[in-house]
Amino acid sequence: MSRRRWIGIAVAALAVPIGFLGVVLVDNVMHQFGACRVVRQRAFASPNGSQLVVVVWKSCGATVPDSTQASIVARGRTFSPESTPTFLSVRGHLDPVVAWSSERAVRIGFISGPDQIYKRDERAGDVTISYE
Repeated sequence: MSRRRWIGIAVAALAVPIGFLGVVLVDNVMHQFGACRVVRQRAFASPNGSQLVVVVWKSCGATVPDSTQASIVARGRTFSPESTPTFLSVRGHLDPVVAWSSERAVRIGFISGPDQIYKRDERAGDVTISYE
Protein backbone atom coordinates (compact mmCIF):
# COMPACT_ATOMS: atom_id res chain seq x y z
CA MET A 1 0.00 0.00 0.00
CA SER A 2 1.17 3.49 -0.72
CA ARG A 3 2.25 5.91 1.93
CA ARG A 4 -0.53 8.32 0.94
CA ARG A 5 -3.16 5.64 1.51
CA TRP A 6 -1.75 4.82 4.99
CA ILE A 7 -1.93 8.47 5.96
CA GLY A 8 -5.56 8.65 4.79
CA ILE A 9 -6.48 5.57 6.85
CA ALA A 10 -4.69 6.96 9.93
CA VAL A 11 -6.43 10.34 9.61
CA ALA A 12 -9.84 8.64 9.21
CA ALA A 13 -9.16 6.38 12.22
CA LEU A 14 -8.31 9.39 14.40
CA ALA A 15 -11.10 11.60 13.08
CA VAL A 16 -13.91 9.40 14.44
CA PRO A 17 -12.86 9.37 18.14
CA ILE A 18 -11.74 13.01 18.06
CA GLY A 19 -15.06 14.02 16.47
CA PHE A 20 -16.98 12.02 19.08
CA LEU A 21 -15.05 13.69 21.93
CA GLY A 22 -15.70 17.08 20.36
CA VAL A 23 -19.45 16.45 20.21
CA VAL A 24 -19.48 15.27 23.85
CA LEU A 25 -17.51 18.33 24.96
CA VAL A 26 -19.77 20.78 23.11
CA ASP A 27 -22.89 19.03 24.47
CA ASN A 28 -21.53 19.23 28.03
CA VAL A 29 -20.71 22.94 27.70
CA MET A 30 -24.13 23.74 26.20
CA HIS A 31 -25.89 21.76 28.95
CA GLN A 32 -24.11 23.86 31.59
CA PHE A 33 -25.56 27.06 30.09
CA GLY A 34 -29.11 25.77 30.67
CA ALA A 35 -28.46 24.28 34.11
CA CYS A 36 -29.96 25.95 37.16
CA ARG A 37 -28.38 26.16 40.59
CA VAL A 38 -30.78 25.55 43.49
CA VAL A 39 -29.67 26.50 47.01
CA ARG A 40 -31.81 25.44 49.94
CA GLN A 41 -32.22 28.36 52.34
CA ARG A 42 -34.51 27.28 55.16
CA ALA A 43 -37.13 24.77 56.21
CA PHE A 44 -40.06 25.71 58.45
CA ALA A 45 -41.70 22.81 60.31
CA SER A 46 -45.45 22.58 60.93
CA PRO A 47 -46.60 22.52 64.59
CA ASN A 48 -46.30 18.72 64.95
CA GLY A 49 -43.36 18.54 62.54
CA SER A 50 -45.09 16.35 59.95
CA GLN A 51 -44.60 18.85 57.11
CA LEU A 52 -42.02 21.42 56.07
CA VAL A 53 -42.16 24.57 54.00
CA VAL A 54 -38.84 24.42 52.13
CA VAL A 55 -37.52 27.72 50.73
CA VAL A 56 -34.90 27.68 47.97
CA TRP A 57 -33.11 30.25 45.85
CA LYS A 58 -32.86 29.36 42.19
CA SER A 59 -30.32 30.84 39.74
CA CYS A 60 -30.36 29.87 36.07
CA GLY A 61 -27.76 32.19 34.60
CA ALA A 62 -27.91 35.53 32.85
CA THR A 63 -30.95 34.82 30.67
CA VAL A 64 -33.39 33.87 33.46
CA PRO A 65 -33.92 36.08 36.56
CA ASP A 66 -33.08 34.62 39.97
CA SER A 67 -36.06 33.51 42.04
CA THR A 68 -37.15 32.48 45.51
CA GLN A 69 -39.38 29.41 45.59
CA ALA A 70 -41.28 27.55 48.29
CA SER A 71 -42.62 24.00 48.45
CA ILE A 72 -44.29 21.80 51.04
CA VAL A 73 -42.61 18.49 51.79
CA ALA A 74 -43.69 15.75 54.17
CA ARG A 75 -41.17 15.19 56.98
CA GLY A 76 -38.83 12.34 56.07
CA ARG A 77 -39.26 12.87 52.33
CA THR A 78 -36.38 14.22 50.30
CA PHE A 79 -36.81 17.64 48.72
CA SER A 80 -36.06 17.65 45.01
CA PRO A 81 -36.50 20.75 42.84
CA GLU A 82 -37.41 18.50 39.90
CA SER A 83 -40.11 16.45 41.61
CA THR A 84 -41.41 18.67 44.44
CA PRO A 85 -44.00 21.15 43.15
CA THR A 86 -43.64 24.79 44.17
CA PHE A 87 -46.58 26.80 45.46
CA LEU A 88 -44.71 30.12 45.47
CA SER A 89 -42.20 31.62 43.07
CA VAL A 90 -41.11 35.27 43.12
CA ARG A 91 -38.39 37.24 41.40
CA GLY A 92 -35.13 37.77 43.30
CA HIS A 93 -33.49 36.23 46.32
CA LEU A 94 -35.81 37.14 49.19
CA ASP A 95 -36.20 35.89 52.76
CA PRO A 96 -39.83 34.96 53.43
CA VAL A 97 -41.49 34.99 56.81
CA VAL A 98 -43.29 31.66 57.30
CA ALA A 99 -45.75 30.97 60.14
CA TRP A 100 -47.81 27.81 60.49
CA SER A 101 -51.15 28.46 62.21
CA SER A 102 -52.11 24.76 62.18
CA GLU A 103 -51.14 21.53 60.41
CA ARG A 104 -53.33 22.56 57.48
CA ALA A 105 -52.68 26.32 57.29
CA VAL A 106 -49.58 28.43 56.76
CA ARG A 107 -48.98 32.17 56.28
CA ILE A 108 -46.25 33.52 54.02
CA GLY A 109 -44.98 37.09 53.88
CA PHE A 110 -41.95 39.13 52.88
CA ILE A 111 -40.38 42.01 54.78
CA SER A 112 -39.82 43.82 51.49
CA GLY A 113 -42.28 42.72 48.82
CA PRO A 114 -41.16 40.96 45.65
CA ASP A 115 -40.83 42.92 42.39
CA GLN A 116 -42.64 40.23 40.44
CA ILE A 117 -44.73 37.20 41.43
CA TYR A 118 -44.51 34.22 39.07
CA LYS A 119 -46.66 31.80 41.05
CA ARG A 120 -48.75 32.14 44.22
CA ASP A 121 -51.06 29.20 44.89
CA GLU A 122 -53.71 29.31 47.59
CA ARG A 123 -53.36 25.57 48.31
CA ALA A 124 -50.64 22.94 48.26
CA GLY A 125 -52.19 19.52 48.73
CA ASP A 126 -54.32 19.74 51.87
CA VAL A 127 -52.57 22.88 53.19
CA THR A 128 -54.21 26.30 52.81
CA ILE A 129 -51.75 29.12 52.14
CA SER A 130 -52.41 32.78 52.90
CA TYR A 131 -50.16 35.67 51.94
CA GLU A 132 -49.39 38.90 53.76
